[in-house]
Amino acid sequence: MTVVVLVLLSVTLLLVVRGQVKKHYSVHTISGTSMTPTLTEKDQVLVKKKTLIQRYGIVAFSVRKEEGMFVKRVIGLPGDKIFIRNERMVLDLGEQGDFETTYTYQLSPTVAEEFQTLNTIPEEVYFVIGDHVDVSKDSRTFGFVHRKAIEGTVQFRFPAIHLARPNNE
Repeated sequence: MTVVVLVLLSVTLLLVVRGQVKKHYSVHTISGTSMTPTLTEKDQVLVKKKTLIQRYGIVAFSVRKEEGMFVKRVIGLPGDKIFIRNERMVLDLGEQGDFETTYTYQLSPTVAEEFQTLNTIPEEVYFVIGDHVDVSKDSRTFGFVHRKAIEGTVQFRFPAIHLARPNNE
């Protein structure tokens, strides 16, 4: 009888802990090379839900009309100064808004047109970029990411394990 009670308590505790973990964390598998070298194909990332989003942090989010989750680095925050000229966005990272420290990004024509009238990044949205900028599909092509679309921030990387295959000679 004692063993049965212990087993039931253990299973109950496991289910409660699992439920709490799922409530606060999720795990996603990386697909593609847009975050190389930081994250590689088939790595898994632990995402903490409902956390503070900071510049240079990595976030997991969804994009309307796109399948799956995206994982990218946050570069632009709400309130950051920007200007758009000829499909290029200049993002000011300086403290005084004097455009002394900047990043410049080539935008898709659609995004450049959408951003054209802005001089700051609006509230509740972020500009995100993949670390491998040459191949990344990110804010340069789909625009800002809304806060409500962000699931959370990446806390930990579980590297993919690539097992060596024997040569069949």
